[in-house]
Amino acid sequence: MKPIDYTCLLAAGGLFVPATNAQPTLADEGYSLIWQDEFSGSAVDGSNWEFMYGTGAQFGLNGWGNNELQYYTDRPENIRVENGELLITAQRENYGGRDYTSARIRSFGRFSARYGRFEARIKLAVGEGLWPAFWMMPENSVYGGWPLSGEIDIMEASQDASYVSGAIHFGSAGNRVFRSNGIGGSFGNEFHTYAVEWEPDRIRWYLDDQLFMAQFENNWFSGAAPSDPNAPFDQPFHLLLNMAVGGNFVPNPDAGSPFPKTMAVDYVRVYEQLQVPFNGEPADLTQRVEAEDYDHGYAGQSYSDTSLFNEGGEYRLENGVDIEVSSAGGYNVGFLSPGEWMEYTIEIPETGRYRIDASVASQSSGGSFRLLFDGTDFGADFIVPSTGGWQNWVTTTAEIEIPAGEYVMRFENTSSTGQGFNVDWFGAEQTSGPCLADIALPQGVLDLSDISVFASSFQNQIFLADLAEPFGVYDLADISAFVESFTSGCP
Repeated sequence: MKPIDYTCLLAAGGLFVPATNAQPTLADEGYSLIWQDEFSGSAVDGSNWEFMYGTGAQFGLNGWGNNELQYYTDRPENIRVENGELLITAQRENYGGRDYTSARIRSFGRFSARYGRFEARIKLAVGEGLWPAFWMMPENSVYGGWPLSGEIDIMEASQDASYVSGAIHFGSAGNRVFRSNGIGGSFGNEFHTYAVEWEPDRIRWYLDDQLFMAQFENNWFSGAAPSDPNAPFDQPFHLLLNMAVGGNFVPNPDAGSPFPKTMAVDYVRVYEQLQVPFNGEPADLTQRVEAEDYDHGYAGQSYSDTSLFNEGGEYRLENGVDIEVSSAGGYNVGFLSPGEWMEYTIEIPETGRYRIDASVASQSSGGSFRLLFDGTDFGADFIVPSTGGWQNWVTTTAEIEIPAGEYVMRFENTSSTGQGFNVDWFGAEQTSGPCLADIALPQGVLDLSDISVFASSFQNQIFLADLAEPFGVYDLADISAFVESFTSGCP
C-alpha cells in the first residue's frame, strides 16, 4: 500500500510526492475486496462485462467523442481471455468503414460502486497511436450528461507508453473542466498496477502503490448541483477497459506504424474501505491512546475535519486531520474547531469507575469536548483551559462509570465558535471497582433513574443490563447482580 509520509503537498495542483517506502497492507487500512475479475476462465465473463461496439455513432459520439479511428468489436481477434489474462488487441484492417479495430468493455449494469479502491494490473502495448485506458463513468448520470455527472480516468497512456496519467472530468455544459497529472517512465511491455482510492472529498491516484496525484472536492463541481461540494463524485460509477487508436489524446498512427498491438490485463479488483482500528486491534484506554492514532477510514467515516488538508503537515497526510509534531514527543492533533470529531476503537478492560485524562494545550481561548462510547454519553465532558501556548500541555480529567467491553470512542469538539485547542493523548485509570447499579445520571447516586434504565435495557437486551455471566445472555443472573449492587448502596 501507499507510503505513510509525504515530503510535499502542493495543494493547488493536488500532487503528493512520496517520501518513504513503508507500506501498510490494504487490510491494515480497512480495505475489503468486494469485486474482482481474475480472467481465469476461457472467455470474457458476461456477468462482469458488457461489450461495446462500433464507432460511438449510436450514442451521437462518432469517433467516441474524441476523433478516434477504431471500430470496436467482440471478435477474438480483438478481445479474448488466454492464460489468465484479458487481451485487447488493436488491428490495422478495414472493418465497419474504419481502418482499425479494437475492443472496449464496461461493467455497466453488472457492477458499480461509490468510494473505495479500484485497481488493475496491466501490461501496456508500445506503439504509435495507441490510447489504452482504465477508467470509470457514472452508472446513472443523475446530474445529467457528460461532464455534469463526471468521469474518473484511473490510467491513460500515451507517447509510446512512456507517459501515464490520471484525470477527472466535471463541470457544466458550458464549462467542461478536467484536472490531470501524470508520470513519465517506461511502462510498456511489462505489468504495472494502476489504482485510485476514492473517498467522499478526495481521490488519489497510484502507480505501483506510489501516489502521484490527489484531487479534492474544492477542485471539482457539477453545474447541476452547485450546493453539493462532493458532486458529481458522490454517486456509483462503473468500470471500463479499452484501447483506442488515434484521437485527440495521442498522435494518429501512420502507414508504417506496426500492428497488431496487444494490451494485457492480469486482474481488476475493487475494495471498499471499512472503519478499522488504527493498529489493527482495539487500543486499551488504560494504556494511553495517541490522539493522532484515530481509526482508519475516510472523512465522515472515522473522522471529520472542517478543512480538506492536514494543516499540521505531519504523519497522516493522506487524511485531513491536522497533525503536527508535539513538544512532548511524537505528534498531536491541532487546530481543533467546533464540530470536528475523531473515532478510536478502544477496550475498557474491567467494569468500574474510571478517571479519564486528556493532554491538551491552548494558546488563549481554550474550549471543551466530550467522549462518547458507541454513541452513549457516560458523562466524559472536558474543559480545556488556556495554557498559554499551543505546546504547553496540561491534563484535564473527567470521571465516568462504564462497563467493560469494546467501544468506538468518539472525541467530539463541543467548543463554541472561535475556541480552539490541541490534544496529544487520552488515557484512563480505574478509580474504583464496579458499581453495577449506577448506570444512569446523576453518577454516584443510586435512584429510580438507575432502576428505570436497567429495566428498559434488560427488556431491550442492551449491554447496560448485561451485568453477570454468561455475558451476551440476559437472564436472572443480571437481575440478581443489579439488585445486589443497588441494595448494597454503592458507590
